[in-house]
Order: sequence, then structure tokens, then C-alpha cells
Amino acid sequence: MQGAARSSTYADPAPEAIPQWTRVELGDKAFEALVRLVHEHCGITLSSVKKTMLETRLRRRLHANGLDSFDDYVALLRSPTERGRELQGFVDTVVTNETSFFRERTHFDYLDAAELDRLVANAGTRQLRAWSAACSSGQEVYTLAMVLDAASEGATRWDWNILATDISVKVLTAAREAIYRAEDVASVPQALRDRYVLRSKDPNSEAVRMAPELRQRVQFGQLNLMHNEYHVKSKMDVIFLRNVLIYFEPKTQEAVVAKLCRHLRPGGLLFLGHSDTTRSGSLPLRLVRGNIYQRLED
Repeated sequence: MQGAARSSTYADPAPEAIPQWTRVELGDKAFEALVRLVHEHCGITLSSVKKTMLETRLRRRLHANGLDSFDDYVALLRSPTERGRELQGFVDTVVTNETSFFRERTHFDYLDAAELDRLVANAGTRQLRAWSAACSSGQEVYTLAMVLDAASEGATRWDWNILATDISVKVLTAAREAIYRAEDVASVPQALRDRYVLRSKDPNSEAVRMAPELRQRVQFGQLNLMHNEYHVKSKMDVIFLRNVLIYFEPKTQEAVVAKLCRHLRPGGLLFLGHSDTTRSGSLPLRLVRGNIYQRLED
């Protein structure tokens, strides 16, 4: 009973015990300025309902830079001499990275042996090239890698590689490491899990890592979809850009897809997310099914 009595009492911490940076509030003027900066650098359109989210995420950036207000942080991001050192931290903080293994499973089911053989024959090089254009922390990349490697029968029939890009350096670092929790790979089919997911040697660890034969075929690089040009050297047979366009306004959506099409081989496939749309009839694409598009000849 004494224990119950003690657990039922609670005193709010004294104000001075709460770090100052966790109490900084985001005013309307600073919020509007930050919304413009997010749109300028990331292409993302934020509504007023995202104010609390932005305030919560960016408080740590104020703390990291020793700033006392969001107005000071806006000034930092606008400063020609100072913004360079903070811009990547800003981008890494504001972008949303949500992904999982075999997310939207029907897309990977579509890449069966017959369809992959068609893509390889269409390329005419015995080399299938794929691109995850917003790869986040890598689950989409390694899902695709497992599908391609299993279908290629150890690359005896055809070879493959994947380009994985993202605007966030933070998630690219995690994707390169390819270390996940055991629960993260629960959606991976057992046969693929047995073949490509490595358990830690520590019996108390829940960490797993993707097999080296997958990691060595993936090239990572930073890419901002807002840039005028994507410096991608090879024509791609498959491009994934899923659940990203929804954050862009229609004009930006069309511009991004048009730039992707420049790097997609005619006959190749573009995979968009279930929330994404592309309505422009001027794009060289035809809908195959479920937000899977085939690149047409120019």
C-alpha cells in the first residue's frame, strides 16, 4: 500500500529544470519563412497543420546551433556565409522518411521472372539497371535487390545493379550500413530471409544485416529531386519513386516525373506509390496497372 501511495504522487518539474531549447515556440512569421525554405530546398509543401511537427523537429537544430529563437534560425538559413554548414541538418530534420521491406508488395510481385526477362531483353545488354530515387533508409532498395538477385540465379543469366539516392545524408548513411531490427524483416518471405538476412553473432542482439552480395551491387548517392538535372549516367530499366510526389504541388510533380523519364529506357518501368498521381498527358508514359507506368518512345 505504501508503494501504491508513492506511485500515485507526482510533481511537475520546476520550469528551470526543463531545458530552455525545448520550450522555444515557433511564431507565425518564422513558420511561414521556414515553410518557404522547405519548399525551396525540398519541394515539399507544408500546410499550417504541420506547424507543431516543424516546431518539434527543429528545436534540436536550434539547440545544436546555440540559438535562442526560430527567428535566429531563419536568419542562419538565409545567411549566405552561414547557411552552408546548417542546410543539410535542416533538410535531414524536416524530410519524412517512412519505408519498410516489401511495402506495396504488388509492385515487387509484378517484377516476376517473365517481366524481368522482358526488361533485360529490352535493354539488350544482359544488365538490368534499377534506381530507387528516394531510397530513405534502404528497405525498398534491399527488397528490390533480393527480388533481382533471386531472379537472376546468381547472375548466371543476367547481371544487375541498383542506384539508390536520397536528399537526406542521414538516411543514406543508415542505408549503406544495411543494419535493421529483426522485426523490420518480418515481412520478408522466409526463403529470401534465410538467404539474404544475416543474424548477429551476438545471441542477445536483435540486429540483422543484409548480405554482402546485395550490398556490393548497390551504389548510394545524394540527389535532390528539385535540381534541374539529375546527373545519372546510365539509362535505367526500373525506377522507383513511391509516396514522394504527394508532398509536391502538381507543377513540381510533373517536372520531377519528366526528369525521371529522361533516365528511363523506353519500355522500362516507373513505379509510383499508391498515394502518388501523374495526370499530365504530355509525359511519355502509359499506365500498366496500380501506379506502374511503362516508358514510351519519344
